[in-house]
Amino acid sequence: MSIVDIAARTVKNETSESSDDNARTIILAGSKSVGKSHLLYCFLDKNDTPRETLVLEYSFGRKSSQKQSIDKTICHVWEYGGKLQMLKSVLTSIPISKKFYYCIMVDLSKIKAIWNTLEICIQAVKENYTNSSNFPELIIIGGKYDIFKNYDSEIKKFICTTIRSVALICNAYLIFYSSKESQLLRKAKEMFYTIGFGTSVPLKEKNTNFAKPLIIPKGSDSWESIGVSASTLEQVKLRHLSRITPETEMKLEVTPLHSSHPEPILDSLVALKYEELRNMESYDPSIDDQLILLQ
Repeated sequence: MSIVDIAARTVKNETSESSDDNARTIILAGSKSVGKSHLLYCFLDKNDTPRETLVLEYSFGRKSSQKQSIDKTICHVWEYGGKLQMLKSVLTSIPISKKFYYCIMVDLSKIKAIWNTLEICIQAVKENYTNSSNFPELIIIGGKYDIFKNYDSEIKKFICTTIRSVALICNAYLIFYSSKESQLLRKAKEMFYTIGFGTSVPLKEKNTNFAKPLIIPKGSDSWESIGVSASTLEQVKLRHLSRITPETEMKLEVTPLHSSHPEPILDSLVALKYEELRNMESYDPSIDDQLILLQ
């Protein structure tokens, strides 16, 4: 049984204990090693040390209702740590409850990778849920602010302009975060606790000053405040890439997996398992040919 199958069965069992109104789903995706696991461990009050998320991790939190201790709110949390190119297929495998939050965490310390992370994560959620009745609330989290705050002032202003523009276009909430700064950690943890067990995203404060950590509730920003003309996502991309050259990665040539099962979902799960193998530290690229023969 695959990781997703086991997690889906757990979700079903836990959901049976609560009504749809008391169920939440949080999906957290984005940059690798930006602190996604650490933030979720803080939110769920886990004391053990986070380990690297290879592909997809599932956990849940449960909170009794204040009115009736029998009635429980269940928060299903999915963290994606695999290659972003596979995110779209992985999302199709995740069961979604009524209240749904999709969080994109970008590494502010790696400015050359910011656009790629934003673009892939946003495209994945749009392609999977635009025609669905369950389109999520979008939250953009800028991680590793403790490093970003020391960058050149003009670079910080430009990056903030890009991220604010994306958040405005996508009607998303925006918050900057660092596990090294207690105030930012507390605000992020409180936000997750409220979306996990409350009714909305609790961003009441607002800061648009790029010299400080951004915190902008959805619908509260404007092109005039950002300081650029109204733009499409493609125009924001062109403006961003005209100044920030994206990083080039040395990639191994991997033979794509062919569809070999009658149900597309099975091909997605097979791809997940292969991706998990390829992310292992002991992975040997020469094994790809053997993996293909196992289909």
